[in-house]
Amino acid sequence: MKAWSMSGSLGPVFLVFLGACSGSPPDMPSSFEGLVFDTIFELGKETGASHEVFEGIWDVEVDSDGHLAVLDLGGPRVHLFDSDGGYISSLTEIGLEEGQIDRPSGIAWSDSGRLMVWDPGSSWVSTFEVGTETLAFKNRWRAFAFGETGFCSVGDRTYISYLLNGKIIHELGVGGAVRSFGDAPRVAGADELSPELQEIAVEELTPSELLCTRSGVIDVSFVQSMVRLHDEAGAEVWSKAFEDFNPIVVYSDDGIGLGRQFDQVSGSYLLRSVVPWGDSMLLIQHEIRMHEIPEDGETEIFESRLFRLDDGVEIARSRSLPLVLGAQGDRLYLVENIPWSKVTAVQIY
Repeated sequence: MKAWSMSGSLGPVFLVFLGACSGSPPDMPSSFEGLVFDTIFELGKETGASHEVFEGIWDVEVDSDGHLAVLDLGGPRVHLFDSDGGYISSLTEIGLEEGQIDRPSGIAWSDSGRLMVWDPGSSWVSTFEVGTETLAFKNRWRAFAFGETGFCSVGDRTYISYLLNGKIIHELGVGGAVRSFGDAPRVAGADELSPELQEIAVEELTPSELLCTRSGVIDVSFVQSMVRLHDEAGAEVWSKAFEDFNPIVVYSDDGIGLGRQFDQVSGSYLLRSVVPWGDSMLLIQHEIRMHEIPEDGETEIFESRLFRLDDGVEIARSRSLPLVLGAQGDRLYLVENIPWSKVTAVQIY
């Protein structure tokens, strides 16, 4: 089997050929030093059927039984695979009717075999259940939010991140938000704007990516220096600012429109991934960008940080880990786009 190996926290990731390991899988390590990833399967081809060719992988979510859902914005499409990478079904029908999708931006497993799809294009959150060869629509309810939004679900609780009355985390019910919490963070550069533009900047740049965990809801700001944990009642457990963090700064050249300023020397931090790292840790990855739109040939740089879930303490950092968009147990789901988009399922040993 193929294996990915990390020679050190700042060393390169390279491909070697090793034999498969036997025995029970190890606990997730609390360091990036010496990691070896054994490849289980790969999804994504240059040409092939619609579920084999990805055009814009946005999210990867895995349930406790190993069902793998891939949100591909290029269709848009949602593809479902089993724990061995075998194809099950897809959501491909575009529209506003039950079971259709318009412009989905979030997927989450609320329970094993129950997939939630957040579609701001149609303003629906829909529930689908996994069969042997199907992904069947069950029900849906209204939700309204615009711009970049976070989304997660666990059991009968579903959350979306957007700005409403100064709060950015909202637990949803059939009639809308039933609980709101999480103060909006300060936006870097907003103090230099007019009151009207400040209001727009806060609305657009304060939402967070969300991750539902055993301890509550993690929210990590898309562009600000903030990671927090709230319990199920909405009470803040801990809140941390990232160390050595270079924010994206909002600005206006003409007093009318807004722009995002990136540090063209050291790079600015744009959130790309928040996934569990075992049961007690959290992996957060930022892309280090010099420009709003990366230039041709510009190398992607991801800074990965491990945090303890209980107290939010950062315990490891590296710039050599590939982009990880999904995780379950000791399996990680790596995403790359060169030479074409694909998902690689690996196991740590």
